[in-house]
Amino acid sequence: FVLRALLILLAAPFALAVVDESGRYRAGGSIQDLVPPEPTDADRAASVDLSKQPVEKLFRLLAYELHRENNRPAEKRLGIAEYQVNGDLSCVDSVLRLAQEASILAEEVQHYQLNITGTSGLYWMLHKHPEEHSWAWLMAASHERVIRKVQHYLVRLQTFAVGDEKSCLSANFRTAMMNAVVQWKRLTGDFSALLWNGVAFGILGDVTSWREVDENGTVDPNEPGGPPPNVSWSENIIFGNMWLSSVQKWLEYHSQEIGSSAYNELGLAQQAQKQGLQYAWGKAGNQNREPSAVGVLSSFEFLRRQLFAGWSLDKGLLRGFLRHCLQPGFGAEPTVSVAEFGSGGGRYSQWLNDTGLVQALAYESTLAVGDITGGSVQEVDLSKEGAQLSRSFEWVLCLDVVSRLPAAQAAGMLRSIRRHATRGAVISWDAAVSSEQDFVALVQLETGFVLDGLGTQKLRAGCELPQLAAGATVFRAA
Repeated sequence: FVLRALLILLAAPFALAVVDESGRYRAGGSIQDLVPPEPTDADRAASVDLSKQPVEKLFRLLAYELHRENNRPAEKRLGIAEYQVNGDLSCVDSVLRLAQEASILAEEVQHYQLNITGTSGLYWMLHKHPEEHSWAWLMAASHERVIRKVQHYLVRLQTFAVGDEKSCLSANFRTAMMNAVVQWKRLTGDFSALLWNGVAFGILGDVTSWREVDENGTVDPNEPGGPPPNVSWSENIIFGNMWLSSVQKWLEYHSQEIGSSAYNELGLAQQAQKQGLQYAWGKAGNQNREPSAVGVLSSFEFLRRQLFAGWSLDKGLLRGFLRHCLQPGFGAEPTVSVAEFGSGGGRYSQWLNDTGLVQALAYESTLAVGDITGGSVQEVDLSKEGAQLSRSFEWVLCLDVVSRLPAAQAAGMLRSIRRHATRGAVISWDAAVSSEQDFVALVQLETGFVLDGLGTQKLRAGCELPQLAAGATVFRAA
């Protein structure tokens, strides 16, 4: 209330009211009355502890800080002229510009976050005036500004990456850029959760999970964490500032990561120059962008599917697989073992493991798949002749794999299935590649398994995905 009036007055040529010693209004005065006064000796002595300042000075200081925040200039957008200038930069200047942009952003957000945290601290000094709720504007405005800062930076990143006609950005450098996008995706998800809480409950955090307590373990009614309404605004400020702090820490790390990537590129270019060679900009780490073999996903494509829900899962097939093929026992019965070959993200194995009735392991030949999945999928090319795992399994699940491989690799994959499956396998085929008759003949030739026609019919009847309803096939050991 008091502060709202002060802010209105700060925007006007003359003030109609100011705050008295009790934090109330009094009429008259000019805008100069609201300017923080020159500090006295007493002020300087108390400068470390704001709680020693009179309440009207705290309100004035808060009004000044909010006025300053309200009048910050808009964030700099990427204009067409700047975009065209960036497009004319050399590869050296391009990677340096990106590192510089990241460093500038990290420094700006760090200073800004410190300012917002400092301003937020004034509300703690004014906790005996809970009617003052301008903190809601401060949190919303500061979040919006930081989001704009990061979005404008990411727009610059995008234009460098998409408009890279000179192929300046290697896969290694792009990995650092991708990491930024992934982390921002997570942070914007956290922000959406705060926003949802605010819209749904009127608070940013969980008011039941935190209360400020004194040394005796009881809530102090004179502190910000005391009884409502104080607890609500203190929760909001804490959670709002925690999100800003997370963004600041991420940007600090990102600045170091992309700076390191830039100088690594420059070091390689300088080394090539000393040897009289032309440095191949954009080539370092390209094995991550390109498939290592026909029918194998690149690391970048695998990561895209992993991050943005790109893996399909046919639960109908899995239910049929459990019922008609695995037929696991209960209680003290041992779990059934399954290997998923060409697993992609390993979602089928995860679903089977979640039942508690099956022990499933996932295998995929994509480069660095173990790092991408945190070890839940193991990297191995089972289409290679003689590929051998450390153990065998009762069943193998191999979906949407064999049809994508060249004939030699497809035969190698089928022989790997035979070496590792003791009871049978479920393998899918694609009618666009071969006829079902040819597919069955190939599988039976390479694996020694036989077609289970009735089991196949039952399995397909429950499938949800059209390609599996038409092509999932059950084979059993002879």
